[in-house]
Amino acid sequence: MRAGETTADREFSLTTVNCVGACALGPVAVVDGEYHRNTNSKSVPPIIHQCVHDGAAQKVSADDRIFRVAVACPVCNRSLMDHEHLLDGAPMIQITATHGSKHGWLRLSSLYGDYRIQSEQEIPAETIVTFFCPRCHAELKQTRACARCDAPMIPLLVREGGILQVCSRRGCKEHMLDLGD
Repeated sequence: MRAGETTADREFSLTTVNCVGACALGPVAVVDGEYHRNTNSKSVPPIIHQCVHDGAAQKVSADDRIFRVAVACPVCNRSLMDHEHLLDGAPMIQITATHGSKHGWLRLSSLYGDYRIQSEQEIPAETIVTFFCPRCHAELKQTRACARCDAPMIPLLVREGGILQVCSRRGCKEHMLDLGD
């Protein structure tokens, strides 16, 4: 398959783009929102095979496309890592979240590429959530909109340098990791 082509069963299309917001992992292939790092023309067929045959049954801890990231508030620069609540052995990211009149804690997986969350309040699918730092109480917002659903993206400082942006819409799997130059 060449760039711009779609398989006969219309299940896969190959498109080239200039940027997916993950330069440090490049070259990158994105399949159903999952980032595959260090790809080349020989690694694409196994990625497609894995997508078709393994699907979502793959264990997160065994997936080398998923890795830990430590983040801080972009306003006060204090850590958002919750070392008391672990997911697959990694501390979760804890923030404060509001939607409608509901307000409470929200924990995100700190494994980049993993979309699991824990929440004090039930958050209905498609709801746009407002995020706040639990330390300085500043709203975490950015002017950038999600490329997939147009909801606001939420910036989090990556401790090693760069910014992790996650979509504020419940259920959207759009995220970007910009580690700078």
